[in-house]
Amino acid sequence: MATESIFVNVNADALADSRVISQTNNTQKGFQKFVVGDLRDLNLYFSDGAGSYVDVSSYATVRVGVGGINKRPTGGTWEFTHGGNDATIDYAVSASSLELTLDASPFSLGVSVTSPVTGVWIVKFDAVGAQTLPTLDASDLTPDATASAKRLVTGDGSTKEEWIIRLFETPWAYSESWSNITNGKTGTLNFGTENLFKAMGTADSLAGYFEIELTDAGGNVTTVIQSPVTIVGPVIGDGVAGSGAFESYITKTYEAIICTVTEEDANVATGTGLITFRVPYAMTVTEVRASVKTAPTGSTIIVDINETGSTILSTKLSIDVSETTSTTAGTPPVISDSALADDAQITIDVDQVGSSTTGAGLKVYILGYRA
Repeated sequence: MATESIFVNVNADALADSRVISQTNNTQKGFQKFVVGDLRDLNLYFSDGAGSYVDVSSYATVRVGVGGINKRPTGGTWEFTHGGNDATIDYAVSASSLELTLDASPFSLGVSVTSPVTGVWIVKFDAVGAQTLPTLDASDLTPDATASAKRLVTGDGSTKEEWIIRLFETPWAYSESWSNITNGKTGTLNFGTENLFKAMGTADSLAGYFEIELTDAGGNVTTVIQSPVTIVGPVIGDGVAGSGAFESYITKTYEAIICTVTEEDANVATGTGLITFRVPYAMTVTEVRASVKTAPTGSTIIVDINETGSTILSTKLSIDVSETTSTTAGTPPVISDSALADDAQITIDVDQVGSSTTGAGLKVYILGYRA
């Protein structure tokens, strides 16, 4: 199927009306229906509403998703890690209970917590000073979800720090892997995800929203479209004589390879081939991550992953200053070689460490599915 071109007027009066016919024609255009199980190749173009393209080639991140608005997990727990200590937290924990946990040993943070809605907590410190953000693990939430901790106010010698902790249900289809093309970006949305199959259930169709979020080089985030769409179930699925292969969550075996680069309390150091291993099966890489027990300060940690001596990343993994995970990095990694061959040799390089505190306890994660 031909790649579909989507033109977005970033200056449209309403997010729902942002999709237009072209960069020179601001007439609103609707979306075709998406089908569960499909892979949709998309070219994205952004216009200023006055006939010119908006250049997004240098933007740090382009995120595209299809899902419901303000969807939160409905069950399970998430993990809060700070200062080397962990706590398992219920998805719907009250503000008062979370406050008790964070104020008690071993955390002893000294905070006040409010919760404007289930799955969102505002954490305000009682004393002035800079704080280290926690690491959150959402792997035990249902449906599949992510957990985010961000600074609302950065603490210093005269300012009390504030955090916002949020849980998000993973969009039904989502990607932040978009490559530059002339005047725009290109990539693929996978509508064969677990969350979409669960959300669809036995229904014939499902209403949702198509959203694009842009993050510029300065870290400013802008949502440029949030347009209603419809996802429908398939008529022809896997197992039908004469039909093509039906690749989806159901038919793929997902894997995660976790590499320990340094011991838990050992400082991270630069070097090539710090870890060498072989892939035990052919694998399609969908995501890479890195984490440390002790956050770097002064400068970021930069990590590279190589297959038989050649990098698989066009933008390398990074862990920002005072952070312990690459998932919060201002510049996310970009996978340029997602196909790992069976028995291919993988090596891990560390290109940069923190200039003041190097960071310690480095691990690298390769996620994907068997090819």
